[in-house]
Amino acid sequence: MAAVLGVPPKALSLNGELGLAFGARGTGGIDAAAAHYEADKIVINLTKKSGEGSLGHEFFHALDNYFSRKRGKAGDFTTEALDVSLAGRNSPYHSDGLIRKEMIEAFGAVMRAIRSTALKARSSKLDAKRSKEYWTTNREMAARAFESYLISKLHDNNASNDYLSNIVDEATWK
Repeated sequence: MAAVLGVPPKALSLNGELGLAFGARGTGGIDAAAAHYEADKIVINLTKKSGEGSLGHEFFHALDNYFSRKRGKAGDFTTEALDVSLAGRNSPYHSDGLIRKEMIEAFGAVMRAIRSTALKARSSKLDAKRSKEYWTTNREMAARAFESYLISKLHDNNASNDYLSNIVDEATWK
């Protein structure tokens, strides 16, 4: 992932704070998530049997939460912050100064780009089967957009990495 993103490998550890577990943090079973990020423990868990393809997605959740933690909001996500929402709409906002303005602008640009696609409409169809919003939350749409970004960057380099990120075909979703 470091090579795809053009960052030093150490940067992926989020200053040494991010943990990675394999099949150690969940209960498994039918309908269990293939992977998840725990904001309270700052750890990504990939399940033993079906965690492949989820690392990029869960890393984005960790990164999203990392910048929120820098603001003293441990359980929150930057993609859901008011200033990011305003920046994403090119509206004036007040920066608290705890993270660089460039990061607020970058997260805002990601959310603006997502709104210019059909991702929210597709996500709404998935949420229609749920009792509460999940797929249409900013944090989830941003993590899924990051997956697509990784796949695209890999493709640009004539590469693929199904462990890092993969796309499930439409027949499988149905």
